Amino acid sequence: MGEEFKVTQTKEPSNGVLGKKIREIAKNGRSNITPEYELDLFIKDRKEHVSNVIIPALREKHIVIMDRYYYSTIAYQGALGIDPAHIKKINEEKFPRPDIVLILDVSTKVGMSRILKGRKEGNNLGFEQEKYLNKVRKVFKGLRDDPIVQEINATPSIETVFKNIVNLTDDIIKMHMRGKIGLPKYFERNFKIISSK
Repeated sequence: MGEEFKVTQTKEPSNGVLGKKIREIAKNGRSNITPEYELDLFIKDRKEHVSNVIIPALREKHIVIMDRYYYSTIAYQGALGIDPAHIKKINEEKFPRPDIVLILDVSTKVGMSRILKGRKEGNNLGFEQEKYLNKVRKVFKGLRDDPIVQEINATPSIETVFKNIVNLTDDIIKMHMRGKIGLPKYFERNFKIISSK
């Protein structure tokens, strides 16, 4: 592309108090935790993250690149039995909708082997068990009819996957550079810096 642009990279769960609590659940398992309680944690953590990180970045005309957002919640909490359509609805009533969602798809076995190789430790007990991840993948597959969702075969080399991502995101970035993509007025008005401390 050749242009320079400001980028904010972030992820969920956040580094806040609630995000750390979610990571503890992921690491240690869901003992005595209901799917509804877990979903509520994600919503509250996301509200803080959107207020403190995403909205300020969008106001500064940054491109925001996220590792997981509410589409991941749709899949992971949907796999626990909560209606994916309900999860999507309550998130889109509260938070900015992304311009594009990239789902990097591999088989569950390949995904788990990559986690073990990259992290050099066992899969976490909450979110990375094979039976559960098969359900998560099925929910992700069900999101492909959403016009902003793009599924990418992540089995090939990193270089090939990266090239495919660039091809898919190039037009979005150019629209951003031309000022065609901005922060919806609702979110400009209604988000202030908040903290769970």
